[in-house]
Amino acid sequence: MKRSRIIIVVLVVAVIVVAAIYAVTVLTAAPQLCTSTWDCAAGYPVQVGGAFAIAGEQCVSTASSIYCVGGQDAKGGPRNDVYYTSAISSSGNITGWAFGSQAYPQYVDGESCVLSSGFVYCVGGSYNDNGDDVASSYYASVTASGSLGSWSSTTAFPIPVDSQSCVASSSYMYCVGGNNETDGSNADATATNSVWYAPLSASGLGNWSLTTAYPSNDYFPSCFASGSDIYCLGGADSNDNSLEAAYYATLSSSGVGAWTSTTSYPVAGTGQACVISSGDILCVGGETGGGQSPTYTSAVYYAPISSGGIGTWKQSTSYPVSVGTECVVLSGDVYCVGGFENSQGASNFVEYASLASLTG
Repeated sequence: MKRSRIIIVVLVVAVIVVAAIYAVTVLTAAPQLCTSTWDCAAGYPVQVGGAFAIAGEQCVSTASSIYCVGGQDAKGGPRNDVYYTSAISSSGNITGWAFGSQAYPQYVDGESCVLSSGFVYCVGGSYNDNGDDVASSYYASVTASGSLGSWSSTTAFPIPVDSQSCVASSSYMYCVGGNNETDGSNADATATNSVWYAPLSASGLGNWSLTTAYPSNDYFPSCFASGSDIYCLGGADSNDNSLEAAYYATLSSSGVGAWTSTTSYPVAGTGQACVISSGDILCVGGETGGGQSPTYTSAVYYAPISSGGIGTWKQSTSYPVSVGTECVVLSGDVYCVGGFENSQGASNFVEYASLASLTG
């Protein structure tokens, strides 16, 4: 009896300690900034040293859930966490995130992921605090329970790379630009204009083929596909200068067609978080100044898209913070997850708004 009492006391103390730790970590998460247009959702759960934050992760969405892979934590270290939305209310609010039972095989940020026919495919990224890159590629299925299945290795990218922008269209993956490494050292990474593509299937990625080069060396461009067309904007050149140029091209099983200049983005920026829905492209934030103290914008712009390119850009309601974030579309709403922001570095903010309220 005495021994059982001791065990009970130990268990109670353990519960109290865990609860105290949880309370401290919750208190260290910065309060989100909600507006009449942008609502606050449950914050992203990655935390280290009591601080919640995520940036440089990759997110994709199905008809019912959002999946986010990897990224940097509050201390800048890469992660292999995979989280998905475990609960979304009827109003669109994310009320919970669940930790995927299958962690990504690589600690990574700055990779590029796409969703195609019930599978998530991820390519490249940086695997350590020094920004050293990998060429590794992995894929996993979306399971009936809503999580992701186990990750399997598949055809590696032709060269270690980060900050490339990949899209999926008609069972092919197309990857534009990025920082290529030639000797495994981030110090020697160079922006590239290479564009590679590979077929997608339930067996993974097929062989990569080189196709029509992008008009300029560009890392961290924002590229998105609609129908049989790809649209790319912004990014940074070989001298780390932010760009505002935009281009589009046709996609096919033979690769990418000729790139054509189209309406430039209103500001020179890197890593704008763009989504495409109902014939419009909408972009949130982005980095507008690099260096040791990068600056970000809260500006949101949208424009119509067609087979003739991007139309006139219009400014929408600004995001609550200046940020370089990651956004996806789900059921008529746009959701933006974490990112680097001016006031505190990486954050765990998750904000959402209806596309109708942003595009008028």
